[in-house]
Amino acid sequence: MSEMSHLPQQEGAVAHGEHGSPPLPATATLIDVRSNNEYMAGHLPGAINVPVTHIEQDILHKIPARATPIILYCASGARSEQALSMLQQLGYTDAHNGGGAVHLAKHLNLDLQPGL
Repeated sequence: MSEMSHLPQQEGAVAHGEHGSPPLPATATLIDVRSNNEYMAGHLPGAINVPVTHIEQDILHKIPARATPIILYCASGARSEQALSMLQQLGYTDAHNGGGAVHLAKHLNLDLQPGL
């Protein structure tokens, strides 16, 4: 099952998705779509790792409710955009591209954490 993360936001700031897309939800499941090695090197607190290469096979097991708010991220935003498209095709209705891990962490005032 998924774990919802309450995303801290900087005073007066609204977290936006990649490329000026709508604001990110304040409570969401964070999914790191990078490889396991990239995830282990540093990820957002509470994020689960579902590499983009496995997302279609694994997402229904990790997050069965398709209305769950989800924020996807990777290194630059490209793989998370790919994953977003896949999730939308699978019927997920509240998925968002958070862009790159470092950018998203900075915007949410979080530090990347290594390991599990």
